[in-house]
Amino acid sequence: MENELLFGDCRTRLPQIATGSVDLVLTDPPYNTGIKPGGRLRHFFDDALPTADYRDLARCVSHELFRVLKADRASYVFMGWKSVGIWLDELAGAGFLCKNVIVWDKVVHGLNYQNYAYTHEFLIFAVKGRFRPRNHLQSNGSYRDVWHVRRAMRQERSDRPHHETVKPFELIRRPIEHASEVGDVVLDPFAGSGTTCVVAKTLGRRYLGIERDPKYFRLSLRRLREVSAPFPVGVGA
Repeated sequence: MENELLFGDCRTRLPQIATGSVDLVLTDPPYNTGIKPGGRLRHFFDDALPTADYRDLARCVSHELFRVLKADRASYVFMGWKSVGIWLDELAGAGFLCKNVIVWDKVVHGLNYQNYAYTHEFLIFAVKGRFRPRNHLQSNGSYRDVWHVRRAMRQERSDRPHHETVKPFELIRRPIEHASEVGDVVLDPFAGSGTTCVVAKTLGRRYLGIERDPKYFRLSLRRLREVSAPFPVGVGA
């Protein structure tokens, strides 16, 4: 199973993936911010689960990710400060060794002026076994645990489906290049608008994504069709 985007809940789709068949996990789960869609964020997904339900989600997904990931490989999980502890606990409980938490400095802050405007997110770096980098990180600071990558500022038309928390290409490129090689399978069980799969395809990796929201699923398919970079000759499906 590769170069596919699967529709459905990852908790039911992940068990369908063969054990030890994935080379890299790179995903951006819901942060459980408490935000619901509506108003200015009309395209935002429902992100307000009870704490117990959210922890169950993290536990189920973490165990499945450990199962499908090959030995001596890495998993990267984006997360916000409110829920990073839950994912660290559940990833470790599933068998991962949590090596570090990278701070993504988005350079431009968000719109929270009542407290302190959000300017960062976290990226959990966890490994299964003895991880060996596939490529050396560039000397632009990406080998450090604080990454200064400007968040996307282009505003989508409000009547056009889009994802409110899409990550920039440069941010997704770094872990893919650090922890995988051309032809490797990159898994994103929370595909959203498909950015991880798009970047993986652009960099010559095989991709496997899962998304349960119909509008994001369709958007991901469209974006993947628009990727012009051909898959490397002699590698792939």
